[in-house]
Amino acid sequence: MKEPIGVVTGNPPFTSTLTTPGAERSYQRYGTTHGSLPDKQLAYLFLHEAMGMVAEGGVLSMLQQYNFLYNQQSLSFRRRFMTDWDVREILDFISVRGLFQKGGADTKVVVVVAEASVSKPPQDRKILHATFRRSGRADAEQGFDIDYYDLHWLPRQLALSNDSVWRADLLGGGRVLGFVDRLRSFPTLEQYAEQKKWDYGEGFIEAEPKEDPSGKKVRKLSGAEHLTGKPLLPSNAITDSGIREGSISTVDATLFKTPYSPTRFTPPMTLVREQFNLHHDYWNKGYLTYKNQVVGFCGDQASEVKAVASYLRSNKRVLQAFVAGISVKLFTQHATTLSAVDVVSLPYPGIGNLDISGNEEILIADIVDYYRDLIRLGEDSAAIKESGHAALSGFTEVFARQVNAIYKKNPLRVLEPQTWPGVICQPFVFGKGKVAWNGADELQDKIDGLLKEQKSETLRVTRIARIYDGNFVFLLKPDRLRYWLRSVALRDADETLADLRAQGF
Repeated sequence: MKEPIGVVTGNPPFTSTLTTPGAERSYQRYGTTHGSLPDKQLAYLFLHEAMGMVAEGGVLSMLQQYNFLYNQQSLSFRRRFMTDWDVREILDFISVRGLFQKGGADTKVVVVVAEASVSKPPQDRKILHATFRRSGRADAEQGFDIDYYDLHWLPRQLALSNDSVWRADLLGGGRVLGFVDRLRSFPTLEQYAEQKKWDYGEGFIEAEPKEDPSGKKVRKLSGAEHLTGKPLLPSNAITDSGIREGSISTVDATLFKTPYSPTRFTPPMTLVREQFNLHHDYWNKGYLTYKNQVVGFCGDQASEVKAVASYLRSNKRVLQAFVAGISVKLFTQHATTLSAVDVVSLPYPGIGNLDISGNEEILIADIVDYYRDLIRLGEDSAAIKESGHAALSGFTEVFARQVNAIYKKNPLRVLEPQTWPGVICQPFVFGKGKVAWNGADELQDKIDGLLKEQKSETLRVTRIARIYDGNFVFLLKPDRLRYWLRSVALRDADETLADLRAQGF
């Protein structure tokens, strides 16, 4: 092609196979200039080559598989692309099921929107990370719904330097990122196990029988005697209340991809199920095998191994929230499943504790109780189905406390809310005052138009309003619970304080 292109939109194949001579040539060029291409992902090549064809000031919008954002292997490619080009938006659809069927699979996708420019992107560029939620309209392929709290404007340098930011946005945004980063500073379970020289990791993986040259099935595998015929703990037998001993069966398999050694299955052990609730238990009642959906920590000193189980139990909700923010598999590849890396990466301070603050406790509670299901279920989650009226007292207490940490001399007071069908207006006042709600019923239509906007046939936006009138502050939002969670009060307070400072209040 001789002339540059002004606009490129694309839906490249998601495959790790270079299917054409052109793809092979592109791969060789990329390798010569930039080094290895992650997983030989053809979609990355399309993105790289197409961006180079866009004219100065032109725009590209291209689908990519979820791994563009949520896979460590893609980190170097993503950072290089975002360094070279002016990425304006990342439209994130990993919460939307069935959006894009490829090869019969429910492929999770994101959309990269970037502008071509000879000069480097401005340092003050903010990148929009829009996290679309599952909804009935999306399931029916009629369009998408997004609201104010799904829009995250990220400083470009943050997006380039902190790979945790994308998953943190799924769970609420900036304060979640701070929580995850702080807990990442602690030593991990893996480091502790290495220090103690424990045998740790996943259980065994069975192998399919292979045929010898005569065509007969191979039935035995040397070195598997420590597995075949031994007690077997199914992963789902590790529950919130511990191990269900009645579910223990026997290993029937004779062939194994990863048999490991007998020490991997020798107590004392702390066993953790690879599931987002982190069910676990301590075991010291005899030899016990388990498969690769379980991670075991097997040591010599029973007290040390048992201490790990006790720590996991006493910090369970903290760690559930943390693993939701760092998992390499959860929400992207599977709805509730973790990987072994997620488990061994859990923080373990050994001596001392995680020193969780009051505001972090709020984040933890909302992540575990609401956000995990909001990501997976969208409209069917409690955060959307339940009313926010019962949560108002908790919301207003947090909001006022945060604001009054700055405005101590003339503190913010909570006033009685005003409601309309589907809408709550929560007023506050600095000092004394009250609101006259005469004629409030007549505002219904105007409020609906203020909070709901049909951007196009396929996109519907729900907004919120923060209104400042003298010494009054009004928060006007839909009445669904997600808008009135205590963690949302933290975000609203942060943004309100920023507004007040900008106004010189």
